Formats: sequence, structure tokens, C-alpha cells
Amino acid sequence: MKKKINSYVVFDKKGKWMGGYSTKLSEPPLSHPTTAIEMAIMNAEQSNGKVYEVYDSGEMKQVYPK
Repeated sequence: MKKKINSYVVFDKKGKWMGGYSTKLSEPPLSHPTTAIEMAIMNAEQSNGKVYEVYDSGEMKQVYPK
């Protein structure tokens, strides 16, 4: 069974929370042109951080950098 991704979160190199991005941003009626993962990666690049997927179960998995 595939896990549903609810959001992406960013932590800087010291582990400080830098932001969270909901996957619902890409769904109508919001339909933001930049996806949640793209925004999270931009934030992580600026803060030398890491991006984690957050699943509906509450689990997290690092997806950037690989």
C-alpha cells in the first residue's frame, strides 16, 4: 500500500524547523503553480537544510538532499 504524502517540512543544518508545505497547495481551488516539494527544496537550498516527506501516518522520510 502506497503512503499518502500530506506535506513536506524543512529543517536547517542545526535541526531548526524552517517551514512546512502542504501538498493541498497543488489541488483546486488553490492550484499554486509551484508544488510543495519545489517550495520546500528552495527553502532547504537557502538554509542548507533537509526536506522530509510527512505521511498521513505521521512518519517522516528525508527526500532532499538524497
